[in-house]
Amino acid sequence: MNESVLHRWLARVVNVRPGEVRALAWSFAYFFCLLAGYYVLRPLRDEMGIAGGVRNLPWLFTATFVVMLAVVPVFGAVVARLPRRRFIPLVYHFFVANIAIFWLLLTFDVGKAHVARVFFVWISVFNLFAVSVFWSFMADLYASEQGKRLSASSRPEGPPARCWGQR
Repeated sequence: MNESVLHRWLARVVNVRPGEVRALAWSFAYFFCLLAGYYVLRPLRDEMGIAGGVRNLPWLFTATFVVMLAVVPVFGAVVARLPRRRFIPLVYHFFVANIAIFWLLLTFDVGKAHVARVFFVWISVFNLFAVSVFWSFMADLYASEQGKRLSASSRPEGPPARCWGQR
């Protein structure tokens, strides 16, 4: 599809300028894939949490909180030291490797109860960092004025909400 045709079509629902169409489309696709991946993993996380007993859920949420308190400063230090071009692929490759490790551990029945608890905590932490990396990238990609104008459009629910008059 020609970018000018796409621009005319998008301009009906989004305040996008001709030179921004490609970046907006990639932003939308990036966030869509990120959320789709999380929404595939979240039911697995919930099942893992329930498999350990509903009475243990408060402990899993407490563990999630403690892990986030420990990992956020480390994450901040890594972000401060690495350039974006190197950092973003590194983070997502780390997450993919972790998913593969969990798959192997669960497939081969290695400490299933413990792995399930760690998986529950890990998915919650993964969600925080994966979305944070996305919005940090968007903040670097767009100027302030563009971000204010386009941020709702890069979210999958943004254009439909604008059609119904929500901001």
